[in-house]
Amino acid sequence: MNQTAIDQKIDEILGREDRYDRAAYKFVAQAVTFTVGRLPAHRHVSALELLYGLRDFARQEYGPMAAMVLNAWGLKSASDVGRIVYLLIDAKLLSASPEDDPTDFDVEFQLADDDSSPADTPLPPLPRID
Repeated sequence: MNQTAIDQKIDEILGREDRYDRAAYKFVAQAVTFTVGRLPAHRHVSALELLYGLRDFARQEYGPMAAMVLNAWGLKSASDVGRIVYLLIDAKLLSASPEDDPTDFDVEFQLADDDSSPADTPLPPLPRID
């Protein structure tokens, strides 16, 4: 599927569901690709595997700004990710296995590292060089 067709499908989704930014849909789809791509063999991933992959992808792409970026797009919880995943599935941009269910994303999960934690964590003392 070409980028124009993908954008048109996302436009259709945005016409029905506008609580998430366009970038959130693209990011979740990219996070799926990222997550599957780091597996030893191509296979379906579970909701939890996707959430971990999404967090790692957000960390890689946005570093300490990841939480702020995801929040700006409306991605505040695992269920937000699940909602986007299932909207992308309905639009035929992603696929699901028969065992998958939207409630698989109804878990407590921190989508991005707390952007305040690295600065608030004291650094270990440097070794003395004499």
